[in-house]
Amino acid sequence: MQVDQPHPNSPPLIPLFVGVGLALAIGSFEGASVLGILPYIGGSLSTSSDHALWTLTYFIVHWSLGITVMPWCMRRWGARKLFELSVILTLLGTLLGAETGNLWIMLIARAMQGFGAGLLVPLSQHLFLQRSPKARHGLVTIIWSNAMLIPFFVGPAIGGYLATTSGWRGIFWVCAPLLLLAGWLGRKGIDARPTDQNTPPFDYIGFGLLYAGLLCLQMVMDQGQDDGWWHAHLIDWLSLAATSLLLAFAWWEHRYPYPLLSFRFFRQRNYTLGLLLLCLGWSLFMAWAALLPLWAESDLGYNGFWGSALLLPIALGAVPVASAMDRLRGLIGLRRLATLCFLLFATGYGIAYVSPATGLADLFLPMLIEGLGVGMLFVPLTLIVLSGIGPQDIPTAATTSNFIRVFSANVGVTLLSVYWIRQSDVAAAALRADAIPGNFSPSAQSLAGLYRMMEAEAQTLSLDNLLKLSSWVCLASAALAYFVLKPPAAVAAPHGPRGFVQEQEMESTLPPASKNPAN
Repeated sequence: MQVDQPHPNSPPLIPLFVGVGLALAIGSFEGASVLGILPYIGGSLSTSSDHALWTLTYFIVHWSLGITVMPWCMRRWGARKLFELSVILTLLGTLLGAETGNLWIMLIARAMQGFGAGLLVPLSQHLFLQRSPKARHGLVTIIWSNAMLIPFFVGPAIGGYLATTSGWRGIFWVCAPLLLLAGWLGRKGIDARPTDQNTPPFDYIGFGLLYAGLLCLQMVMDQGQDDGWWHAHLIDWLSLAATSLLLAFAWWEHRYPYPLLSFRFFRQRNYTLGLLLLCLGWSLFMAWAALLPLWAESDLGYNGFWGSALLLPIALGAVPVASAMDRLRGLIGLRRLATLCFLLFATGYGIAYVSPATGLADLFLPMLIEGLGVGMLFVPLTLIVLSGIGPQDIPTAATTSNFIRVFSANVGVTLLSVYWIRQSDVAAAALRADAIPGNFSPSAQSLAGLYRMMEAEAQTLSLDNLLKLSSWVCLASAALAYFVLKPPAAVAAPHGPRGFVQEQEMESTLPPASKNPAN
């Protein structure tokens, strides 16, 4: 398949890579920077840390939706206009988030940021590969992935530092001028090519069903713990609405000739099981990235910066491994790399031990090992997921898998948070029953202090049990990866992608007619 050749009068490359790469990095940073400062956001918005978690989950929902609609938007408006739209949308959400003190307006701002950042992820990949010689696509792919991943890993620590010095809204005030700079540079580096005159109609009905279904599902996950789950009529109705809307979406996408997502690929074993493992690894990583800083701040007394610094060792392990992954996959093999990834996850979670006397240094090695696993997560499982799929179907299959993988982070964060809260309540009740005799009458002040100590102990015990459970889940995932996944021989087939870089090239260079293949 032919790769797009740069036009002789194409704009310069430096503004393209700097501007588009900076916009991609800012979008990733805005998503991750709130991970370690949820108590700060909750206090500023006059709500709890649990409700402040919505500022992360609503970002992820709209991040996944942006990825879904990007192929149609680029064909309709072209790369330059779509880049400008994504930057403007992200900038407006950033300014709105910096000014508001209302939780609901903040969620709207985070939705705007997430949607703009979601558009930028596949768009930036397309632009980088389109304007680069084929011989440099390996290097360009590494640059693109690091531009997205490094801000995600260091973002929580930077966000924690800003929250403890100038206030957490400083995150948005720092990002706003950088987005303006990124938009100006990127516009200079993207050539204004003619748009596709044969763009198929947008799937408005499918998008409406998907959006409404995801919002209902997200409200169930966000409000379920507070309302008692299915003991509350509101949760019952929201669950019924989410199920009905998402089933209607799946039925509509099967019938519509130009669907946003296609589910026919789930008939293939590697696609289904590989995507399941990819979602599992990603959702566990995102859940622990949200829970550990929250625990360190609420129970150990660390501020936002030091609580978020727990995640820095992940970057030390993930970035070098991800940069060398294209060579490692040839030395070790895709299925063995996927297995090793989950063995590293299991080791990191298994050796992690938390207690009220835990220091940050005690978690350095477990987080470093988890980072090594994160660096091995995406490349082998992405290739396994797409193995056996024809080149003409790779864009549709990749869009569907990326949407499901990104949204799965919300499911992981919710499940682990609910487990942590529920088990903490059970442990706290047991501690109070054992520690306080019936004839003991302490003062109100001493009793409140004792209850706070017991609550911190209970939350720590629950978190430690959850780490061990995550380790066992990852061990089972490693066995599934090695014994159940098929060796991806189709990756080396004459008509299939031969490597991670070539698979990305195919996604960005398919002719327009193949971007939305009919079922």
